[in-house]
Amino acid sequence: MPRQSALRGACEASRKEEFMPAWMGRMLEVDLDKKISVERPLPADYLSQWLGGRGLGVSLLYDRALGADPLGPENPLIFAVGPLTGTPVPTAGRFSLVTRSPLTGTVFDGNSGGRWGVALKRCGLDVLLITGQASEPSYLLLGNQGAEIVEAGKLWGMPVSRATRLLLERHPGASVAVIGPAGENLCLYAAVMNDGARACGRGGVGAVMGSKNLKAVVVKGERRVEVARPKRLGFIIAEARRWIKANPVTSVGLPRFGTAVLVNLMNELGVFPAYNFRASRFEGAEAISGESLEGYLLRRRSCWGCPIGCGRVTGVAGNRGEGPEYESIWALGAQCGID
Repeated sequence: MPRQSALRGACEASRKEEFMPAWMGRMLEVDLDKKISVERPLPADYLSQWLGGRGLGVSLLYDRALGADPLGPENPLIFAVGPLTGTPVPTAGRFSLVTRSPLTGTVFDGNSGGRWGVALKRCGLDVLLITGQASEPSYLLLGNQGAEIVEAGKLWGMPVSRATRLLLERHPGASVAVIGPAGENLCLYAAVMNDGARACGRGGVGAVMGSKNLKAVVVKGERRVEVARPKRLGFIIAEARRWIKANPVTSVGLPRFGTAVLVNLMNELGVFPAYNFRASRFEGAEAISGESLEGYLLRRRSCWGCPIGCGRVTGVAGNRGEGPEYESIWALGAQCGID
C-alpha cells in the first residue's frame, strides 16, 4: 500500500472506532485584577468541534470578548494546545496564542514551537485564559497544583534572555514564556518568546501581555498525555517519520541550514519580499542565505518531538544566539535592501 493511502487508511479506521481524543478537558482562567484562578471543564462535545488549539482559542475569544479593547484588561490572552500536543507525533509540540490584536484590531492567533505548549498540556490543561491587569509587574507560575501570581518588579525591563535565565534558576525544569522591553512598552508588534528563542510573533501579542503587567508565564507540568489507540498511533507516527526522511527539504535542507534554506528557493521563485515589498527578488539573496550562514552554526536544536531539528544555535564574534530564521532574514535583510 502506498505510504499516503496507508496513513489515510489508518486515520479512517481510527474514526470508525470509538475514539477519545487526547484533550485534557480542562481550562484554567486567571484574573490578574482579582488575583484568582478558576479551573473549568471543557466538555468533549465542545472540544470535538475544533481541530486544535487555534480553533478552540478563537471560539473562546469570540464568545467572551470579541469587541474588547486590545490593550484593555478585558481582552483575554488565550494560550491553547491541541490533542496531539505532548504526544510523539512529529512537529506537534506547539501551542497557539489567541487574542485581539492591538496592531490590526482583529482576531489574531500566533503559533510557536519549543516545549512550552507541552509543559502546559502536562499541567492537565488545554487552555490557559488570562484577563485583567496586575497591580504591579508580575509573572504567573503554573504547575500541577494550580496557579500563583508572583511579584516580578526586578524582572521588569530585562531582555528576554536574562529574564528567562533568572526564572529558570528559580524554577528548574520549567518552561518560560516571557516578554522583553518591547512588550512592556506596548510595541504593537512585540512578540512573546518561549524557551529563549522560540517566538510567538506578529500581531502584537507581547504588547497585550505587557498591558496586563505580566512579564512571564512559567509552566511546569508532570502529567502524562494519554491517547486512545497507542499502537495505531505508533503506526501513523512511523509513517510520518518515513515521509519526513524521504523528503530532501525536511531530511537535509532544514536540518542543515534551518529555515534560512528558503531564502534562495523563494528568491528563485520570485516570491522573496524585498525593498519594502516593491520587489519579489533580491540580488543579494545568496549572501544572506542559509548556505552562506552555515559557517556560524554551533549546533542544531529541535522542538519537542520534532525529527527535523531546524533550530540553530549560532555564534558570531564570541556571542551566542539562535537563528536567524527565514522571516528575520527577509524582514531585516532583503526588505531593507541589506545583504
